[in-house]
Amino acid sequence: MRAIMALLLLSIKQSLPVSFAFSSHLSKLTSSSQVYSSTSCVSPTAMLFSSPSSDNDQGLADIGNNRQQDINNSNLDMMKTWKERIDISIAKSRKIRGSNYVQISTIDYETMEPRCRTVVFRGFMKDVPFGAVEEVLLGRGEGGESSSEKYTDCVMKMITDLRSNKVSEVESFQTMGGTKDGNTVEMVWWFPKSSEQYRIRGRLQFIGNGGPLNNSDSKSSNHNDYFIGERKQQWGNLSDMAREQFYWDEPGIPYCTTKGHEQGVPPGGRDDEGKVLPVPDSFLLMLLYPTKIDYLKLGENYRQIDEWKWEGERQWEQLRMNP
Repeated sequence: MRAIMALLLLSIKQSLPVSFAFSSHLSKLTSSSQVYSSTSCVSPTAMLFSSPSSDNDQGLADIGNNRQQDINNSNLDMMKTWKERIDISIAKSRKIRGSNYVQISTIDYETMEPRCRTVVFRGFMKDVPFGAVEEVLLGRGEGGESSSEKYTDCVMKMITDLRSNKVSEVESFQTMGGTKDGNTVEMVWWFPKSSEQYRIRGRLQFIGNGGPLNNSDSKSSNHNDYFIGERKQQWGNLSDMAREQFYWDEPGIPYCTTKGHEQGVPPGGRDDEGKVLPVPDSFLLMLLYPTKIDYLKLGENYRQIDEWKWEGERQWEQLRMNP
């Protein structure tokens, strides 16, 4: 009997630390829960076992939807206009010699054969009267002296000789009775640094001493002062060697070694005092009014078409295409 009682007492004594430890641990958890509750926070136990509420689920869903919306908006923002793209391309290639050389093609309407040559791009015109744009692209002026920021800074500036084939090809079309799109041309501009190509279709306009050539619209006189001023400024901006070529004999005829076509050419297009001579009749400002641009970036297999739309808000519309 005594042996049984001894064993029972020993068993109770060994179980006391376990019970005490468990009780102590439970007391700590209870105390901790009370502290978290008093500070309006979730208790550790609840954090382990509770599931997200429907409000939290909705919040996460909203975050996901907003992120997707941001991605969609980003894709739309990436669709830059051709003018925004080409301004960046020009800036990247500005230090490359010859980066402003472009190829422009016309049609010889007498033989119906294409003609292509390299010319120098000399910048975009600024503040072109929108009425002048309408005269070139629509054949009539409706906008008067108003301007459209969406187009007028897109007119591309080059120069040429009145006696060149470019001018005669447009004139030959009109002589043959053509009235529609006779001055439509296409330019190709390749940027080797960024592997980008711009094919720019549009209408040519030549500016001479009296303003635009081959323009029968009576309203053209409203813009003559603007164009004549731009032509005079471009003449003054040319290098001396570039000015000299407009005093040579007829371009495109055989060179005569005995006569020397350089005879009588004023050096640098300047007078004896070194001042730039007045603009000769042979010098023309050549303007390209873009209507459709086919853009291709080879490194990304990205192709985009921009087309000027007259309907509605009158603006450039972009569409991504397969390369």
